[in-house]
Amino acid sequence: MRGLPRTAPWRLAGGLTSFLIPAAVYVASASHEPGAWDTAELQGVPYILGITHPTGFPLYVILGYAWSHVLPFDTIAFRMNAMSAVAMAIAAWAAYAVARRLGAWWPVALLATFWFAFAPDVWSHANRAEAQDLAVTCEALAIYAFVRWMQGDDAKWFAAAGFLLGCGVAAHPNAMWLAPGFVVGCLVARRRPTMRQAAFGAMLALGGLLWYAYLPLRSAYVVAHGLDPTAALSGTAGGIFWNYNDPSTPQGLLRALSGSESEAPHYLLASLNPVHVQQAFWAFVTGVQEQFGAFAVALAAIGLGTAWKRDWRTTLVLCLACTAGLAFSVTYSNEADVGRYRLMALWLVVPLLGAVLPGAPNGIRGAALRGILCLFAAGAAGASLYGQRNFFVHSAGEGGRWVIEAVRPVVPTGAVIVVDGWLDATSLAYGAYADRTLAGRTIVSGWRPEMAGMYRAWARERPVFILTDPHAVTGIAGTAAPVPLDAYHVLFRVLP
Repeated sequence: MRGLPRTAPWRLAGGLTSFLIPAAVYVASASHEPGAWDTAELQGVPYILGITHPTGFPLYVILGYAWSHVLPFDTIAFRMNAMSAVAMAIAAWAAYAVARRLGAWWPVALLATFWFAFAPDVWSHANRAEAQDLAVTCEALAIYAFVRWMQGDDAKWFAAAGFLLGCGVAAHPNAMWLAPGFVVGCLVARRRPTMRQAAFGAMLALGGLLWYAYLPLRSAYVVAHGLDPTAALSGTAGGIFWNYNDPSTPQGLLRALSGSESEAPHYLLASLNPVHVQQAFWAFVTGVQEQFGAFAVALAAIGLGTAWKRDWRTTLVLCLACTAGLAFSVTYSNEADVGRYRLMALWLVVPLLGAVLPGAPNGIRGAALRGILCLFAAGAAGASLYGQRNFFVHSAGEGGRWVIEAVRPVVPTGAVIVVDGWLDATSLAYGAYADRTLAGRTIVSGWRPEMAGMYRAWARERPVFILTDPHAVTGIAGTAAPVPLDAYHVLFRVLP
């Protein structure tokens, strides 16, 4: 430790705390039961090494498989929730580290990090299984590495940024919006990368995309070994959890990679229209106001100005890398949870807040101003933590567990459950394929009246049930008397 500043241990403790506190809060508030919708899918698919909905999120699935098997504690759902918790805590540390690189005093950077970590949108995504969490972690670490390179550190940081960018896209393609900021950074940096460095960084970024080879390879294995139970049903082409879209085929792989079923390519092209820049900017302002409060908007604006004067190049890269994806978020109307596409924009607030009063206190006035800023950030973080305390409250059978338990005594082993809606289909698939509380049942997502003949054909071989909402479907021809589960779920048995 000889030669290091006396404050070095405190700085080290600040960095460690910026990870440990969010991680502890996220894990403590994570549910132990399966969720519904995408959450249940991302809790269960990694455990069985399956295939998710587009774009497959291969890095998330592969790391999730390792995580959920190497750490066999509690429920599978909790393990995957905890993985996202740790991932977002790493992203919080990266926010602290970048703020420090921009000259923030470590207490300010730490408290700004807590303010970010306990923001409602951040916390609500961090304590549940979410592919975007891992992507945000890769993005945050990539930005940290790129900033280090821009500020004069070894070229290995440039290479690391490229590889982390590719890995981020392999976790979730929304990470590709880092690329414009990095390209601009290469052009404006005081020390531009050599052609060799740029080519190597680009190669590493493409290398990170090789995780997507998992999709056709694993799908082919699933097909060859008959792991997908829906393969025994005529008229299906890849069941949820095991082989969504069957990417072992060229058509299925194209659907998986493009996200065409949710019209993602259309919205991607629309997001490139400059007319959406104003919407994206307003999404950033309103997002910061909603998550941090009006005073945070003003402080972030001051921090932006201060950081720009101190190091406009790094500040430009940060702003572009963190906010470029907002243009897609404002055009992607098929997304029910747009907040997860805006997590990096909220992450940007930490270095901006840290830049409001850069450097350690100098004199009474400097100490007083930094003390006020620390008190304000601490109060805001504490208020947000207290305001979201309901995240720690969990009831027995919450989430998707109740529908698993409701269906189990009614639907015998060996039966097929056709689920009218993704919300419950993933919960039931988790029970059928992951924790095996519905072992022996086959889950088919999406009920279509025009396929009634196909369902009757299945029913000649095994029991077939249709789970739907009685408010939307009052009766189904060719079925027995329905069995109500609750006010919004009813089971129809298909007659052969």
